[in-house]
Amino acid sequence: MTTSRTTQWDEFTEGIWRQNPVFVMVLGLCPMLAVTVSAVNALTMGLATLFVLVCSSALVSLMRKMVPKEVRIA
Repeated sequence: MTTSRTTQWDEFTEGIWRQNPVFVMVLGLCPMLAVTVSAVNALTMGLATLFVLVCSSALVSLMRKMVPKEVRIA
């Protein structure tokens, strides 16, 4: 029973950490995961991240009709 329970737990954690595409995409947002020392640095990093996300979303929105559906990636 212990082996079965351990195997189920390993399989559960594998799906959460190692094979979770959403988690992997969030890791791509490195500025959001960085540690800051002061509130000014945190605010600046937050504004920079906001700027990059808004600009990239706008660019993707403008180009979405030009890109074939087969090329699109989540």
